[in-house]
Amino acid sequence: MLSFRLKTGSWGELKEFCTPVRLSVFITEQNVPSTLELDDRDNSCQHLVIFDVNDNPIATARLANNGKFGRMAVLKKHRRQGLGTELLKHLTKLAGDLKLKQLFCHAQADARPFYEKNGFQIIGKPFEEANISHIKMIKALAA
Repeated sequence: MLSFRLKTGSWGELKEFCTPVRLSVFITEQNVPSTLELDDRDNSCQHLVIFDVNDNPIATARLANNGKFGRMAVLKKHRRQGLGTELLKHLTKLAGDLKLKQLFCHAQADARPFYEKNGFQIIGKPFEEANISHIKMIKALAA
């Protein structure tokens, strides 16, 4: 079992930890332009960061007040260890704390099975975002 620590907070509190993970995954691996990756929405979102046993940031995500989450990223060498599922679990808890009725995202098409396995359903047709195929996915939350 992977040992880790998760922290939630504002962009101001967690920017220094979120940024290197997002830059590695989105800009270096996926060639997303930095102008699209780092946007002004970060300031109005709650952020989550997972740290490894050495206190290095290895995964991150953000949640907006309307239930849209995104910028979910796990460093390549830490994938397939349940960290994405762990982020979703904590995003769901945060959404519940905000009394939201649903969570939704623009999932990369390749990640569709992961989100479906975690209770998300497809809404609409695939679309391009940052030159990557995406699909809107939604999950209703318990009242």
